[in-house]
Amino acid sequence: MKSQKFFGKSISFRRVIVIAALAASFAVPTVASAAVSVKAGDACSKSQLNKTSGTLKCAYNSKTKKYTWAASAKTKARAGWPTKLVIGAVPSENAASMTLRYQNFVKLIEKETGLPTSFFAATDYAGVIEAQVAGRVDLVFYGPFSYVLAKARGAKIDTIGAAISSPTAKPGYYSYGITKSSNTAIKSIKDFAGKKVCFVDAASTSGYLYPIAGLLANGITDRDYTSVLAGGHDKSALAVNAGTCDVGFAYDDMVDISLPEKGLINKGDLKVVWKSETIAGSPMAVRIDLPKDLVQIIKTTVLEKANKPYFVKNGYCTDEASCRIIEDSSWGFTKVDDAYYDGIRQ
Repeated sequence: MKSQKFFGKSISFRRVIVIAALAASFAVPTVASAAVSVKAGDACSKSQLNKTSGTLKCAYNSKTKKYTWAASAKTKARAGWPTKLVIGAVPSENAASMTLRYQNFVKLIEKETGLPTSFFAATDYAGVIEAQVAGRVDLVFYGPFSYVLAKARGAKIDTIGAAISSPTAKPGYYSYGITKSSNTAIKSIKDFAGKKVCFVDAASTSGYLYPIAGLLANGITDRDYTSVLAGGHDKSALAVNAGTCDVGFAYDDMVDISLPEKGLINKGDLKVVWKSETIAGSPMAVRIDLPKDLVQIIKTTVLEKANKPYFVKNGYCTDEASCRIIEDSSWGFTKVDDAYYDGIRQ
């Protein structure tokens, strides 16, 4: 595993990932046949043509010239499908806010697949990773590092695409090192030594992996500060604002958009004293042990319909400015493959 230049200094990501991994110590049911009073092949009448009984539909067979009950094309296509879908995401903020943020995306997946769909609000990163490893969550919006960890832990998943902020944008975001604007003693990440530092979660890319690399690049090790795992990007930023932590880390949208829009902080309460290099875009990952036709529907839906113009046109949102796909600045998704995250693995 090679060292990489990080802020002009050679830092081994193996070292960073080992630190993060140590800190992160941490059956899908199939569709049941509905009870029906008839079975496939039984006779039905002309008056019953196109009517349904359970999963069967009355159809006319031009070869036999008979009306019989048969599985509809829709039912045939769904052979082996689960009875429901569950969507999850790494917890960037509290469960209620996450559930509200994802409600339109949940509705979209439910409409396009025809399956009852719900949102799983995990309390920590390990919770959503282990849930997908166990097959209890079908579709997850990860951070890059948590996606890599999930695959390494045996999750049968593949990335669909990464979030983008506009139709022409490249995927990617930033980690911020923050402190209160009134804290004049903190001017850069070098001043984090000797301080109480809020991180997000040991499986967080922008809330732990890149911050640790940034600290190491400036000669600061875990012996030089007091570490706190806040549990969410919102909690990390709010702890800094409240003075519980002297400094902390959170992803850019949380500081720039989400918390100010909710009135939880005022713009200008916090100052950014460190900004990471561009981090690979956050991926949406789907279980690949689901039926192939279902996986394809989900992939097509995410890449072609989970975007602001489609949401507005189809009534999920009233306007693009206030429309939320998943993250605050997300416009939609662009296709990326698993190899896109090799940089995180190195």
